[in-house]
Amino acid sequence: MPRVIVIVARDRQELFTHFEHVFAGMPEIKVLIDRRLIPPGIQGASSNPAYRERRDIYDELQQRGFVMIRVG
Repeated sequence: MPRVIVIVARDRQELFTHFEHVFAGMPEIKVLIDRRLIPPGIQGASSNPAYRERRDIYDELQQRGFVMIRVG
């Protein structure tokens, strides 16, 4: 089971390929492409803490091209 998930922006295929190569053979790290279809802000209320956390992750994904999330 992965302990870290790396989510890469869908328009950064070269970054996805790089991370897949770097983390190959490390089962505790899973690299994924962002597959969301609905952009943040369409659903949920800005006063909801879970929404704000998702928005922060989305902002980081757009700025850096990836986000790393520790699981558990």
